[in-house]
Amino acid sequence: MTDNKTGSVLREVARLHDRLQRQTVSCCDTTLTQCQVLTTLGRSGPMTLADLGRSLGLDKGWVSRTVESLASESLLTKQPCTEDKRTIIISLSSEGERRLEELDGTLNGLSHRMIQRIPESRRAEVASALELLQQVLQSELNK
Repeated sequence: MTDNKTGSVLREVARLHDRLQRQTVSCCDTTLTQCQVLTTLGRSGPMTLADLGRSLGLDKGWVSRTVESLASESLLTKQPCTEDKRTIIISLSSEGERRLEELDGTLNGLSHRMIQRIPESRRAEVASALELLQQVLQSELNK
């Protein structure tokens, strides 16, 4: 496959995966942005509002409103930073962790259904390619 064709396929796979998640996953009664906040905190652990905004690539005001909404539902906790009392550290509450587990279960179910549609003889090959792609994408983000 040519580099242009491969790039087009990669972008289309990413677009279709995102669309499929949006259409089939209700995200446990939370908005897409709230889901992104929960999953980011679940992967990365506690972080400041600014770090969360950078990680999500979203406007600080948008992230702030989303965090306030999640905190009012007792899904997040906010604690002053020990080094700088003006900075707030955001983390998942126990209820937020429960909601994230529910979301992960739903997303894992979706992934499992997709993998089952791949011929069994090719699943190891696809898994290997996905692991390599994950490493490449992560290294590109870490530049």
